[in-house]
Amino acid sequence: MKKILVSCAVFASIANAQTPNTTPADEAPDTIEVTSTRLPREVSQSVSAITVITRRQIEAQKPFDLAEIIARAPGVSVSRNGSPGQTTTVRLRGAESDHTLVLLDGVRLNAPSTGLFDFGQIPVENIERIEILRGPQSGLYGSEALGGVINIITRRGSGAFATGGLVEYGSQNTNKQVVTAGGALKRGSLSFSATRLKSDGFGANDDYKNLGASLRYDLPTGKNGTLTFLSRLEDAETGAPNQRTLSFDPNARSKPRNWTNSLQWQNQAGARRDKIVLGFFDRKFTYNDPENVPGGDFSFNRFDDQTAQIEGTTSWTRGAHAFTLGGEYRREKAGLNFRSGGPFGPFNANFSPKRNNAALFAQDEWRSGRFALVPSLRFEHNQQFGNDVNGRLAGAYELKNGGRIKASAGTGFRAPTFNELYFPNFGNANLQPETNSGLDLGYERSFKNGARAEATLFYNRFRNLISGNANVDRATTKGVEFYLSQPLGKSVTLVLNQTLQSVDAAKTTYILRRPKYAVAADLLYRKAKWNGDLAFIAQGRRLDDDFLFTPNSRRFYPGFARVDFTLGYDIKPNLELYARFGNLLNRKYDEVAGFPSPGFNFVVGIRAKAF
Repeated sequence: MKKILVSCAVFASIANAQTPNTTPADEAPDTIEVTSTRLPREVSQSVSAITVITRRQIEAQKPFDLAEIIARAPGVSVSRNGSPGQTTTVRLRGAESDHTLVLLDGVRLNAPSTGLFDFGQIPVENIERIEILRGPQSGLYGSEALGGVINIITRRGSGAFATGGLVEYGSQNTNKQVVTAGGALKRGSLSFSATRLKSDGFGANDDYKNLGASLRYDLPTGKNGTLTFLSRLEDAETGAPNQRTLSFDPNARSKPRNWTNSLQWQNQAGARRDKIVLGFFDRKFTYNDPENVPGGDFSFNRFDDQTAQIEGTTSWTRGAHAFTLGGEYRREKAGLNFRSGGPFGPFNANFSPKRNNAALFAQDEWRSGRFALVPSLRFEHNQQFGNDVNGRLAGAYELKNGGRIKASAGTGFRAPTFNELYFPNFGNANLQPETNSGLDLGYERSFKNGARAEATLFYNRFRNLISGNANVDRATTKGVEFYLSQPLGKSVTLVLNQTLQSVDAAKTTYILRRPKYAVAADLLYRKAKWNGDLAFIAQGRRLDDDFLFTPNSRRFYPGFARVDFTLGYDIKPNLELYARFGNLLNRKYDEVAGFPSPGFNFVVGIRAKAF
């Protein structure tokens, strides 16, 4: 009954949806990014290796969640524990998953207890763009930014206020309902989305449900200022079947919940730009595994992570220089309640650590003629381990043929997580930060016919890696990234991303789940009322744990290739009927050993755009 009421409400929203105005962003000749220098810059002028996934791309590909579209970017490797909704991690350029700093409108999302962020719970509604900045970035962003930074930007309401939504239904009883609203108000502008998602999954104890909401409100202050409030919530529950091959669990459940709030003020007057960000991230994760049989093993875990931050930056232009100065204060807290029992006796653990971090950073963006140079430096004081200084130097030179050469060198670090430091009978309070240094060299060129090509070589060296409960490991990653966007006539465009990489480490734990190559090719079609995306995704073999034959050992698992297809038809302006087919050829593969990825699946839906 609830499903029927929700669907009726969404259909009512779709039926009454208003036609939105075209926003300036839709007409912009170049995409804007804000992550690489903390200043708005056209991507074509960036001196960094950065990929921006726009709202148009999200709407064309119609991904199930955030991870599905991020996986197609160069330098990115995604590992999902089976079906949608399960734990999903992202690695950049062969770095570890906790070496990627994840931001939501500049607010940190990495959990202090684990250092990780789970990409499996984020719907794509109300996201304007996703900026993926590759290479060490601790010179501007501090801890966790060894492999790079992923910044998720919330949509800003524009044009006349309108409502919209979508309804989807497909295989495995997968159903999704979304209500959206956005546009100008009497004072300020608003964007909003509410999402309900549910699926039975692809096997026993594999069901998934998620309730999400996203809100952004912008209020002009004075002549040049804007006060922005942002909030995003994901509240999910999923079965946790574990390793289906060896240790299937019929009743374990997990409940992740993420809640992010931010109040931001920015003011731009002439050559000066000021910004203040107050951010709060709250993560709760519960894992409950009752006894499978009377007297058997059981466990209950609850993690509570909180990060509160205040950050201020000021930027000003003088001649060929754009200077940026900033400071950040961050307080991190975590709480753990762990209980287990069974034939081998009980084990209980509780701890609630906290720490403060303070940082100062500076950057100079210098542009003169065809040349650009951007040095940055950041000093960070961590209450637990002391001081750390990191820097980065990036530059670009524009050639006469229209091409650009880009290069960068930087350092990064990751502070030990609370689990690594304080987990009972495992943590080591004397751990030191993991560190790295990295280089990249790239060439890019845009052509008159709309084509664009880019190739980037990269090299990273990691030291002081934490293995077990000691800083004993080291590793190197190196490779090349390719990107091509090539129009094939007036209605068809080919987009190709490819990454070839090699990872070497003293211990094999570090090199798990790094494919030797990854390819994503999209054939995009748009003509009159029709649009489509035929996607080919492939990854090479990867090393992973060998759960079947030799305990505590690893072996190579085969790569995979799959084909996805999306087709849409515009019934009328801003009202679209569409279908999405995943794993069209029903290939069997695992992204994580023992966790089968979905076979053939589909959804059909109808969507009305609010703005």
